[in-house]
Amino acid sequence: MEYIDIVDVNNNPIGKVKEKHQAHEDGDFHRTVHIWIINNKNELLLQKRSATKKTHPNCWDISGAGHIRAGESVIDGAIRELKEELGVKVQENKLQYIATIKSTKNPKNMEFQYVYLLKCNKQIEEYIFEDGEVSEVKYIYYKELEKMVEDKAEGLLLHDEEFKKLFEYMKFNLKNRGKYGKR
Repeated sequence: MEYIDIVDVNNNPIGKVKEKHQAHEDGDFHRTVHIWIINNKNELLLQKRSATKKTHPNCWDISGAGHIRAGESVIDGAIRELKEELGVKVQENKLQYIATIKSTKNPKNMEFQYVYLLKCNKQIEEYIFEDGEVSEVKYIYYKELEKMVEDKAEGLLLHDEEFKKLFEYMKFNLKNRGKYGKR
């Protein structure tokens, strides 16, 4: 069983811990982390959720994501999720914070989603799926992903506010700093 800390509507811990499933059933706010991996070609890594996932099996989603466990920091959760889902070992200073999003669209999944970007140039075959949550990964040029989001492509999980913030962040950094390399 996975236990998570419960937070209030302003993202403040309230001193309660619940099993993840129960927190969802009760509609309690909790914290999650979403990490987008980008390579030097400005391609984002998408993961295909395993066929055995309870929610959205076989759908393309964020590079790495998960719930923050009880007593765990957001950064430690991000580091753990990347290792578990993709076999990626990362240090805290490599994670670039993008935003925290208050997600209330699903009353059974009230979350504060901490969104990060990680520059990583691993080849597809170098990713390791240790926990069985991911069935495959692929890189996609961020402009192509932007088009897929705009078209609401079938099989792609849509995170509207998160995509908006991600693309704004990337465009700002590409324009002003050339941070991710050239295509």
